[in-house]
Amino acid sequence: MTERPPAHDVAVCVVSWNGAHHLRNLLPALPAATEGIDAQVVVVDNGSADDTEDVLAEHPSVEVVANPENRGITRARNQALMVQDARVVVMLDNDTIPRPGSITAMVRYLDEHPEVGLVGARLLNPDGTVQESCRTVPPVYLPLITRPPFERFGKGIVDRHYMRDFDHATTRPVDWVMGACQGYRASLLPLLGAYDERIFSHGGEDTDWCLRVWKAGYEVHYLAEAEMEHAYGHFARKNPLSRQARRALGDYLYMVWKHRDVREGVAR
Repeated sequence: MTERPPAHDVAVCVVSWNGAHHLRNLLPALPAATEGIDAQVVVVDNGSADDTEDVLAEHPSVEVVANPENRGITRARNQALMVQDARVVVMLDNDTIPRPGSITAMVRYLDEHPEVGLVGARLLNPDGTVQESCRTVPPVYLPLITRPPFERFGKGIVDRHYMRDFDHATTRPVDWVMGACQGYRASLLPLLGAYDERIFSHGGEDTDWCLRVWKAGYEVHYLAEAEMEHAYGHFARKNPLSRQARRALGDYLYMVWKHRDVREGVAR
């Protein structure tokens, strides 16, 4: 039996938890961001208690997976993957606003570079400044040296990790890109498997996914020409004793142990 080809060029997948205010900005931006290609949009509502349902009702073409409770970022992303039917998956955080042509550029870059398995966009803060969204494999002790009073002792290590000597204006291979925007070939899913559901929160799931792409024999690239705004919250850093922050730290430590074989990085 001949396998049926994907129905769409790209599946834009979004996990949202109490993010109705973000979805009001994100969803209307998608048609211009995917101009020239056929796009499927999937939103996993992860047990929201705000007016997310009303916002989604305003966009009847969006395919919705509604969870009764927050099942965590990785489990919800796996639910999105079960719904998507496209050549390329672009996984977005709900607090992103893709600029016109940005997702189309990601799809076309993958089409033109068969050695690349995953690309990340150039993320911008709401004020237009560039976010440090491409990074090296993190040191185990990163959560410690990025917080006072230890941050002044680890500045050089942190600068290298955040690639602060890079202008972020050119496309290049990198160890990993932030999970706020990752676009990858759906054909890699049999090799990659599912998102690791032991990582519940934003505590390294993006690093894990990119390193798995490298280990599958494909490259991860930072794509400067694809731009989108990202309202990066740094919740765990602002609330280091919260339950959410403690869970993210546990997830992070699990992730760095899992990839202890690539401590020196993978991008060349």
